[in-house]
Amino acid sequence: MGFSVRELQIDPHYPSPALFEEIRARSAMATPEKIKAILGEVPLPEPSDKRPYLYGCMVLSFDGKMGFADDPEGTLISKMNLFDRKGADLDFWIMNVCRTFADGVIFGTGTLKARMHKLWYAQIFDPDLAEARRELGKKTAVPLSLIISGDGRDIPFEHATFSMDPAPLILTSLKGADYVRETLPRASRIITEPEDLLCESPEVRILASGEKMADTDGLLALLRASGLKHVSVEAPGYIWLLIKKERLDEYFLNYSGVYAGGSTAPGRALPFGANEHPHAALLMTGFTGGFVFTRQKLIYGV
Repeated sequence: MGFSVRELQIDPHYPSPALFEEIRARSAMATPEKIKAILGEVPLPEPSDKRPYLYGCMVLSFDGKMGFADDPEGTLISKMNLFDRKGADLDFWIMNVCRTFADGVIFGTGTLKARMHKLWYAQIFDPDLAEARRELGKKTAVPLSLIISGDGRDIPFEHATFSMDPAPLILTSLKGADYVRETLPRASRIITEPEDLLCESPEVRILASGEKMADTDGLLALLRASGLKHVSVEAPGYIWLLIKKERLDEYFLNYSGVYAGGSTAPGRALPFGANEHPHAALLMTGFTGGFVFTRQKLIYGV
């Protein structure tokens, strides 16, 4: 699938120049030329030794919904913007950009359930960006696909993605890992200690931390100690959980000029209070006729 610089190019703005420069100073990756031509510089800082650098990647309707009531597949919020096809293509391409920089991409079980018969993994559809991963020093052709589940019981094991080689990795609790291993109809292995995850494995690897429910910090520490430095998060519920726990570093959040209504909005189950909530500083903004594109730095403890 081809993506033209000329057709996708926007005029990006950088509303927080001092913060942007601070982030660029902490980055060891050069922005690939195609990304620079369309979005400008996209520096990602080096992570701490405790967890990967985490950034959400998502599109919402103008009224803040992540899916239509009659079809919850999240990509439709972008695809069904029939007024602005350029913006829809650019939104899809930005997801590819987020994957290009990532060592792994986290998906939620709800994402799989909304696409039961579609292979859904951390594919990169732009050949130029796939090639750019080598320039960035990435060890795998595409990022690892990571499926997050609190206890393993909400995973649709019959999903087409579990027939792939290499298989996706599962992040869950110790009890969830036992359940997955007993239920999944292919060979699997439970991992509780660091190992090189960037090497391919014929087995489904199940990363486990926490007794009955997945321990967020334990899993993030295990990913980091196992070689993952930058992780893109495409699971809306998990994005919100990471914000609630003050672990999400950035948010590539796009807005599609459609109105969806209904209740499929992120954060419904994890509200913030008027006197205690995170903030966001805009690092990049851009727009087309029916889309607004943003890169946001999450600010906690204000």
